[in-house]
Amino acid sequence: MPPDRSEVTVLLLEDSQIDAELARSYLAAAGGGYRFVQAGDRPEFEAALAAGGIDIILADYLLPGFDGLQALAIARVQVPTVPFLFVSGVVGEEFATDALKQGATDYVMKRNLHRLPAAVDRALMEARERSERRRAEQALRASEVGLRLAVDAARLGLWDLDPATGRMACDRRCCTLFGILGEGEIDFETFVAGCHPDDCEAFREAVVAATDPHGTGEVVEEHRTVRPIGAERWIATHGRAFFDGGVCTRVIGVVQDVTARKRTEATLRRVNEDLEARVTARTQERDQAWRLSRDLMVVKRLDTSPVALNPAWQEVLGWPEEELMAGRLGDLVHPEDRSVAEVVAAAVREHGVIERFENRYRHRDGSYRWIAWSAVPADDLVYGVGRDVTEEKHATAELAAANRELRAQIEERERIEATLRQMQRLEAVGQLTSGVAHDFNNLLTIILGNIGFAERAIERGDPAEPLLRRLGHMRQAAERGAKLTDQLLSFSRRQRLEPKPTDLNETVEGMRDLLQSSLGGSVQLRRELSPDLWPALVDPTQIELIILNLAINARDAMRVGGRLTIATSNVVLAERSQRPEEPGPGEYVMLSVADTGTGMTPEVLERAFEPFFTTKKVGEGSGLGLAQVFGFAKQSGGGVGIDTVAGKGTTVRVYLPRAGEAAAAAAVRSTGPVAAGGGRGRSILLVDDDAAVREVTASRLRELGYRVVEADSGGRALDILADGEAFDLLLLDYAMPGMNGAELAREARRLRPDTPVMFITGFADLGALGDVGEERIVSKPYSDAELAAKVARVLG
Repeated sequence: MPPDRSEVTVLLLEDSQIDAELARSYLAAAGGGYRFVQAGDRPEFEAALAAGGIDIILADYLLPGFDGLQALAIARVQVPTVPFLFVSGVVGEEFATDALKQGATDYVMKRNLHRLPAAVDRALMEARERSERRRAEQALRASEVGLRLAVDAARLGLWDLDPATGRMACDRRCCTLFGILGEGEIDFETFVAGCHPDDCEAFREAVVAATDPHGTGEVVEEHRTVRPIGAERWIATHGRAFFDGGVCTRVIGVVQDVTARKRTEATLRRVNEDLEARVTARTQERDQAWRLSRDLMVVKRLDTSPVALNPAWQEVLGWPEEELMAGRLGDLVHPEDRSVAEVVAAAVREHGVIERFENRYRHRDGSYRWIAWSAVPADDLVYGVGRDVTEEKHATAELAAANRELRAQIEERERIEATLRQMQRLEAVGQLTSGVAHDFNNLLTIILGNIGFAERAIERGDPAEPLLRRLGHMRQAAERGAKLTDQLLSFSRRQRLEPKPTDLNETVEGMRDLLQSSLGGSVQLRRELSPDLWPALVDPTQIELIILNLAINARDAMRVGGRLTIATSNVVLAERSQRPEEPGPGEYVMLSVADTGTGMTPEVLERAFEPFFTTKKVGEGSGLGLAQVFGFAKQSGGGVGIDTVAGKGTTVRVYLPRAGEAAAAAAVRSTGPVAAGGGRGRSILLVDDDAAVREVTASRLRELGYRVVEADSGGRALDILADGEAFDLLLLDYAMPGMNGAELAREARRLRPDTPVMFITGFADLGALGDVGEERIVSKPYSDAELAAKVARVLG
């Protein structure tokens, strides 16, 4: 494919305007869109090259003051990658061969200018192919030998520390620099012992600080080492720590012998102290460090023209000293870095020493090298030392790429784990359905059956006593259904707990008759209660449910007969938890339930707290079991532990947080009945989409003396508020179609900002109602006393 000629700039080195116009016309006739720059002699030619932007050179051989071969030599130095074509009338195969040997791309006779467009296209394509090939080869070399160059060219030693074991792997150069014989795995203290005695502690602290998750995670330290023969060397140590879950798992670093740089910097400081004498005899006073240092050393003027350069400039950048001395060093800086270099130069003039800054310098082959500089000004001169850090940059870039790949792998793993958890939830729904459906069907059978009996009794006019007994059965079934719903909400952690300072001894004693009746006469019930037990900060209703569930599970595990022991005690834990269900360090009130039953196998114990895992048969319960105990304990701020031996029994320990003295005192002050009267003259806007529930709630409120206005949706409630009628309270159902209670409350506050709001709901979204106090939430199914007390309390 021919190149895009609209982007090609052609330099015509031709003193004949007629010949130049002929060349332009031939190129234009071939589909030209070229941009032409013409030079008629050497000064114009050199100026055009210095201006840059040239893509190809077409040169005559005979020119005023010099010839085409001289122009070719100049172009090879200044623009070595730009194609150079001779367009001349000089005849002779020997001249053409000599021109091609010296670097010319092609030769076109002026009498054959019809060949010119093809020759130009071919030269441009070959140049671009060479450029692309060079870039590809450079990228390939960088990717294949990056680490080897970082180690060999930069003379780096590698080390790898495992903070957990204190073991580290070191290569041969690292061991040599620290005076350690051999190479391979050593311990960290052996590594530190290779430091100079005055630097050991600082080096150890720097490595340990890097393992702190709250620190920088980096080791940047320069220190001395002492070889076995007593030779002292300066070592630069750089490392980075890697963390997993807030714990340092690895520290990787490199070491480099910087003794020569330290000596050079010391020499440069001495040069600064005696600047005038050094400038006067700058060339004659170059010492051995100046000649042998691998770092770039320079004395330059403020305009970047050099005064003195050490031999490392030619070694690192390839430019002969005489060419560098004839120009300005600023011209070698990468165009993107020149603005930074100007800022640094201004800072050097204003503030003095600049310890380190980096920019790119052009190598003679056209590539760029990264140089890290330290500089200090004196009078109108700047003294600088630069170190080639190109390979370090490549190594850092490769490390960053590896880190990005690792992060991508971690994100993919987290995505897969999230998918797996969702699949487990879906599987759990299937396990849960049978047990919950069985329990609810039993409850509905009781309720519906008794409703039928009650209806027939009313039709027959039977006495009230059997009817009341039937109603009692229905109430008990409804309360059991409410408790089962509480279990589900508690397990899913969507139930709003009401933690209060609670005496667990009183709770256990108060449940004695219930527990004995639930266990049956064949199970012996024992209580071992601590006399000085701390108050626990828990929901009193839920802890009763937990005790009952544990007792029933223990009864089922003992089959026939056995002994069940309920104990309480104060516990202070100092060690971190070893398992997810266990509590962390702190003060706890422990409640334990022990049985003499079948115990658990290791396989069952491993899954004991797994959601919906049960060893019971279908139809023997909802299957929540220990998972509900675990959810309650964790939600309360504690944890759970199990001790079990297959065939001998199981002890379940529930750890609950200790209530502070202030909380316990406040609970004592807040106890006592709350008056539920005072409804006369007060008006309430009741919003609930369920007509039957709304009718029950409204009737109860009217019995208490309140005036009640009903609305079946959020939109209808907003219409009522917009009409201007005043209300003392807004009582809103939370779960409603279209607009839920939280959304309705936000809209209502804009219309009536001073009207208090309460929620009455059977499912509380903790995120949406997180800023609503418990005193403003009535949970379904509610008691008449609870509704009356909370409404009266909000209305004052």
